[in-house]
Amino acid sequence: MNDTLRALFDLSGTVAVVTGAGRGIGRAVAELFSRAGARVAVADIDEASARIVADAIVTAGGEAVAIRADVSDEASVKAMYALAIERLGGLDSVVHAAAIFPKYALLDITVEQWDRIHAVNLRGTMLVMREAIRHMQAAGRGGSIVNISSVSGERELVFHNAAYGASKAGMTNLTRVAALEFGADKIRVNAVLPGGTATEGAMSAAKDMAARGLEMKGPITLPGRVPLGMMGAPEDVAAACLFFASPASKQVTGQSLAVDGGFLVS
Repeated sequence: MNDTLRALFDLSGTVAVVTGAGRGIGRAVAELFSRAGARVAVADIDEASARIVADAIVTAGGEAVAIRADVSDEASVKAMYALAIERLGGLDSVVHAAAIFPKYALLDITVEQWDRIHAVNLRGTMLVMREAIRHMQAAGRGGSIVNISSVSGERELVFHNAAYGASKAGMTNLTRVAALEFGADKIRVNAVLPGGTATEGAMSAAKDMAARGLEMKGPITLPGRVPLGMMGAPEDVAAACLFFASPASKQVTGQSLAVDGGFLVS
């Protein structure tokens, strides 16, 4: 690869904060961004998992710090950025992957269950974006925010996903709002929309559904609904995030890129 092509995806000299980076998509993003040259804050509510990922990045020759962060909590999000900036020297990009996705039948979901999903997925998105934008504005260098939303915010993939789908629809909308309002600050805000993706969280959610007697069914389980014919991997989503955080997308903001094997067009 020549230097011009390499520069398009080079994150050398930048600092990235990745939420939900203790496993799954967030971990894949943190590791890929490190390989692209970024110093990475590995943020997760499970500090032990975050530390494992950060240590692996350092062992591979990168620079990373582990930070415990509850994205639903305002003080925790503020502290996450303060520590990342103190330890790594700035803030250039954010990939917000932290989310929860338990599945409840719409007629059975409690107010408490609904509110918890939205506290993490939607309020968490607002807090992560708001505080990132404040820091990026103050630094005056612009930046990139990538929200890991979902095709569930556009179409229903499986049954019993009303709360999650509604939260992700809101997340995608917040992405567009921030892109419009902060473009003048050279802050780009985009979303990646995974479809069916093989992660630890997805497998855990499926097991939880089975334990509660809920059948995994819905459009994505039907023949032909994924034209490429395969589940996605966390690394597929991470590659899309790298595009949005890199110079290759310097003229791109407010966009939602589905990484779904073609589900949305089937």
